[in-house]
Amino acid sequence: MTKTQTARTKKVETTSAKKIQSRLPFGPTNGRVAKATASSSSSSAKAKTDILISIKPVFMNAIVQREKNHEFRKYLISHEVQRMWLYVSSPDQTLRYIATVSKGKRPGEVESEDGMGNADFNAGLKESKYAYEIKELYELKEPLSLASMKARYGETFPQRFSYVSTRMKEGIVLEDQIRLF
Repeated sequence: MTKTQTARTKKVETTSAKKIQSRLPFGPTNGRVAKATASSSSSSAKAKTDILISIKPVFMNAIVQREKNHEFRKYLISHEVQRMWLYVSSPDQTLRYIATVSKGKRPGEVESEDGMGNADFNAGLKESKYAYEIKELYELKEPLSLASMKARYGETFPQRFSYVSTRMKEGIVLEDQIRLF
């Protein structure tokens, strides 16, 4: 390979790596607002007000029972986000709930220490740096398995979070779901 061909190959590899990185659904964990990129096609447009996150069944049950009133994360979510779509992880592997949430709070900003993890968060004892108050919780009338979520909306469970597609948001209308609180 000539020097010119080698330089072109490196440039293509670097450009490809940057394109892949720019499409990743997760962002930095260093206190900056995490961002996900949305595709320009209308069929995969993303609603910046709604994110999909995974949550362990034990924590989801505590939220439903109102023992846990904040969701804790290591990253700050955009101030535009108003709702978290809660995908309950293994063994359930089902999208079951939608929660309306507050903006991210830092340790010391959670007013009530009554909820599970609140006191530890306020004291700075948790790995998580941000708390999102669960203001309202809705249960889906028709929970979606992972396979159904992929087939209907092209969505999969997120490793960190992803923005909810406009198609999914329009297909699952919040006001049509069961409001738990």
